[in-house]
Amino acid sequence: MAKSQSNSNSQSQPQRREPEASQPRPAEAHNKPAATIRQGNLKCVLWRNEGEKGPWYVADLIRTFRTEAGFQETNKVNAEDLLRVAFLAQQAYGQLQELKAADKAAAAEHHDYDEHAPY
Repeated sequence: MAKSQSNSNSQSQPQRREPEASQPRPAEAHNKPAATIRQGNLKCVLWRNEGEKGPWYVADLIRTFRTEAGFQETNKVNAEDLLRVAFLAQQAYGQLQELKAADKAAAAEHHDYDEHAPY
């Protein structure tokens, strides 16, 4: 963490600055999220991917903040928001289990069910 150089004390105060806005990953640029769960200015976006062994998921934790240029997004959260992050993660985990169950049911219906698949 960067330290303020203007403080002449031996105990420098850390500078607070907003992180740079995150950019979408190339794979996400054309995909729609499988689910988005919101908690105030925090959201968790679940992305469904296809692999050789079936579908698998990744999650993005995003915090929205406002600057002079408008609204921005980052994957960094304030320490004060950790309890809200935990609540959001719990909700996202529940949603993920529902998505995996739907994948499993669809695969069984199409006789593509592989008991070793990650879903």
